[in-house]
Amino acid sequence: MAKEAGVSIATVSKALNDSSTISERTKEHIREIAGRLGYRPNARAQSFARQASGTVLFIADFYRNIAFENPHMFEIISGSAAYLKKKGYSLLFKPLTRHEAPVVIRDIIQEQQADALLLHAHILTAELAAILSRVDFPYLVIGRPNQRSSICWMDVNHEQAGQIAANYLLDRGYRQMAFIMGREDDAIARSRLTGIRQAMDEEELAVEVVCSRSPYELDDAALGELLSRSARPEVLLCANNHLALHCLQHIRRMGLKIPEDVALLTFDNYPFSMLTDPTITAVEVDMHDMGVNAARFVLQRIRKPNLRTQSYVTSPCILEREST
Repeated sequence: MAKEAGVSIATVSKALNDSSTISERTKEHIREIAGRLGYRPNARAQSFARQASGTVLFIADFYRNIAFENPHMFEIISGSAAYLKKKGYSLLFKPLTRHEAPVVIRDIIQEQQADALLLHAHILTAELAAILSRVDFPYLVIGRPNQRSSICWMDVNHEQAGQIAANYLLDRGYRQMAFIMGREDDAIARSRLTGIRQAMDEEELAVEVVCSRSPYELDDAALGELLSRSARPEVLLCANNHLALHCLQHIRRMGLKIPEDVALLTFDNYPFSMLTDPTITAVEVDMHDMGVNAARFVLQRIRKPNLRTQSYVTSPCILEREST
């Protein structure tokens, strides 16, 4: 094939492995010839040649009901797996709790059990962060760490999502808003609240905050008191779909109408917002794209060990529906 393309064997190898040192024009030329000749790379031979396993481990705490509570994780996995497959890698799952993670991940790295690691931020502890900051191994934490550290991470810009939500509602004429969240220590909800406050501050307005002991359920008494006021909020911004559904049901029990009496907006499209009556306006982020970007980064880091990132990817957007 190298002779047919008029290049060296090394150039063919680099082109088929999508090396950044080869021009896109040369890559396309070699791929066209490879397709015409019916060339199929031997994945096992490639892995042996580069002394690699051809696998990336996705490490998270896959606890019971996680698919219901965190559907975003599986969109991330889908995006990562699709990108890695195109590049000749497999994505394997490794369930670990926060307690297990530091010791097990240290052993995985020392024994070179995979070529790279994708780690869900939920399992991150100060001990694990210290291990990751010292190793020369390709990894990426998906989600911003709660503590300051030098580790590599990637996340959605939740503050921007909050700003987009508040600015959308302000543009629609809403001025009295309440943010409905779960626990006060919910880092994602607090980031969204920061963005909401930034947008509201520009209009010299305030947002009321209602918290709960659960990330998925609200105190009916607190919600009832909020909605029974003579000057009740014009709109409820809900930190997730579970809280939005709870609010919708409570609003109906009180005999109020959406959006005539009170409007409703939720963060994230899944799992309920498009299925309710009325459908709920949502601030959505493309988590599949997040997974693609995460996989792309760890493969780049295999080739460039000094590559680092602490960044946000994927811009949120408004899905306008009946509730506003």
